[in-house]
Amino acid sequence: MKKIIPLFSGSSGNCTYIKYDDEEILVDAGVSMKMIECALNSINTELSHIKAIFVTHEHTDHIKGVEAISKACGIPVYINGASAEYAVQNGIFFETQKYINEKNALDSVDLNKIHADIFKTPHDSCGSVGYRFTFADGSALGYATDMGYITKGVAEALFGCETVILESNHDLEMLKNGPYPYYLKHRILSDKGHLSNNASADFLPYLFEKGNKKVILAHLSEHNNTPRIAYETNTDALKKEGINADEMKITVAMKSIL
Repeated sequence: MKKIIPLFSGSSGNCTYIKYDDEEILVDAGVSMKMIECALNSINTELSHIKAIFVTHEHTDHIKGVEAISKACGIPVYINGASAEYAVQNGIFFETQKYINEKNALDSVDLNKIHADIFKTPHDSCGSVGYRFTFADGSALGYATDMGYITKGVAEALFGCETVILESNHDLEMLKNGPYPYYLKHRILSDKGHLSNNASADFLPYLFEKGNKKVILAHLSEHNNTPRIAYETNTDALKKEGINADEMKITVAMKSIL
């Protein structure tokens, strides 16, 4: 059985649960250990079942719970070297150090039934990566959030994935007319910021051409987006290309499943 469930998604914290057969992993742990434990319990599993945590980068909304979880449960942590170094030097990781496995872009990780290929994403962090998870049945999941734009490398990593978790962070007009200070708007709109609804929508037809069947829109801004706007912007792009909901399913990851 395969399950892909975003437990938390957005600027206040990110964590996605992935299961294939009896193998369970997390991508990021950006909220407290207690919150993640409660979320896992709500889907009838628990932290003791998690075999690994794959970290995208060192920002707090992606690593907040990593230290407590790895220390309590002895779970291996896969993280790029630059992000790991930052977390250790800044006192974010203490006990976690013994569980860290540094894996950078172009590296891969083999678990029993899940294989992870790692690719670079353009974001304003020490190191930021995405993942292509290939399961024992040959199907694949692409995971790409926190990126200012979709590079050729990101696109190639996502092409052919049955399911893709893709950032759709902000609505351009809401961001430009919203309360954020100029420097923050500039950061989000930069090539190392976050992907807009329009940018993700423009990419969806290319994913469809390469065999994608489902996209989960993720990392929505709490202040500069809404699930409805993200969904409509992306589905409208598909409709313009003559692609209907039966051919490519679009869903939106909520802030929390709790």
